[in-house]
Order: sequence, then C-alpha cells, then structure tokens
Amino acid sequence: MNRILITGAKGMLGRALMEQRPSQYDVLGVDVEEVDVTSVRDVRRCLAGFRPDAVIHCAAMTDVDGCETDPDSARRINVEGTRNVVEACGDARLIHVSTDFVFDGRRTTPYAEDDLPAPIGVYGSTKLAAEDCVREAAPDHAIVRTAWTFAPWGRNFVLSILRAAREQGRLRVVADQVGSPTYAPDLAAALWRLVAADRGGTFHLVNSGVVSRYDFAREVVIAAGMGDVPVEPITSAELNQPAMRPPYSALANTKLPALRHYREALADCVARLGGPDLEAH
Repeated sequence: MNRILITGAKGMLGRALMEQRPSQYDVLGVDVEEVDVTSVRDVRRCLAGFRPDAVIHCAAMTDVDGCETDPDSARRINVEGTRNVVEACGDARLIHVSTDFVFDGRRTTPYAEDDLPAPIGVYGSTKLAAEDCVREAAPDHAIVRTAWTFAPWGRNFVLSILRAAREQGRLRVVADQVGSPTYAPDLAAALWRLVAADRGGTFHLVNSGVVSRYDFAREVVIAAGMGDVPVEPITSAELNQPAMRPPYSALANTKLPALRHYREALADCVARLGGPDLEAH
C-alpha cells in the first residue's frame, strides 16, 4: 500500500494527517477547491487519476447547527459525498471518519463500538447514513468515530474558549454536555497506524478521559495561563442552539490502543499556540 488520498485535507484533521504523512507513502491531499465530493465527476476524475491504494475520507459538513438549519447541504455532503467516494474507490481501502453524534447521549458510561447508534439531529443522522453507505458498498473499509476534536488551528472548542477568554474576560459554558476531547495530531497519528495495520471494522479513537464542556473550558484557560478568567456553568437550554447535542457522548476505545489523556494533549496544543496570545491563530 503506497498511494494514499486524503479528502478534506485542509480541515482540522486533514491538516494533521498531512503534517504527519509517513515518508513511505505517496500522499495526495485534496479539499473542496480541488475535489468537490458532491460532484461524481470530480471524485471519479481524482481517484482515476491518482489511483490510490487507500482513501482517508475526512471531508464532511461538521457544523452541527449548520446541518440542522440546512439539512439538504448536510445530506448532500455527508451522505451523497461519501457515496460518491465509496463508489469511486473500487478496490481501494476506505478509512471513513465519523462522529460521537451518532449516539443519543442518554447513557452515563462511554459508548463502545458495538453500541446501537441513535442520532438526535441532522448532523448525527447524516454521518450515520454515511457509515451505513460505507458498510454496504466498501468491501475493504474502516470506520473511525471520534469526538470533540481540537487543534492549534481551525475552528474548535479550545481556540474558541481562548479567544473568548481574551476578548470578553469571562466565559459561560455548558455543564450538561459530557464527552471525549480529542487532539487532532494524536488522532492523525493513530489513523496512520491504522493504515499500516490494514485492519477493518468500526473503531473509536479519542484521547483518554471524560469531561464536561464546562470543566474542559476551565482546564483550557488554566493551561493557557488565564486561570483568573471566571467560567460560569450554564445549561444547553440557555444557549438556544438550533441543534440538540447529546448530553453524554464519551467514546470508549475498546478495539485499538488507547490514546494519551486529553490533558497531556491539551498542554501540547497550548504550547504550540505560544500561550494566550492567539492573534496569529
């Protein structure tokens, strides 16, 4: 296996995958400017031209509220886009990135890979439909669910908290959403190991540890040296967001080696940012 194609290569995870691409692989990263996954023609032309041995499919509409308010776009990108990639793969192996939002969050212990999905919103529903498409049509595949991804770049919870702490001087963060923070560079490294291992099935990959959004926000500002910024706990209902979030969506890695604790990863993330000055980010 030598030629690897990455869709969504300019996204948070895609960038981490590109930064860590192993030298033994010929890796091509594409994003919507090069290949619109909703275009059958674009996808077929790309895969026919590059002829990958494996595809890591990261491209998706991940804006949870945007999916809820524009379900047609969510289905076109997350479901039809995935179907286009699957059908163009042929014999190439497909590694499909999915989400904790395929679960309803009604339990109080981490979800294992074999637990029954039950999404409560458009984002989770479209990602589950994409999973089903992969299972039905991609003979050689791995589905990797992850959660609460953060990195020193892109749009994510950690950067949003640090910007709000700097600009507003106080924070209001939901305390009734619990999950598994996952550092994109750690996830990328694990995905490259999965490529090398050539294993198939459904996997969960998150950093170790379970935390509420509120407690995670407190840890973020402390890690960045802004521990004096007050953080007020609120409920999800107070935010009045278009999409419901699973109240508990922590994932259990039961099939692959556990990743390090999210606190260690958070420290690395903040160190890469250079402290609380986020003007360049």
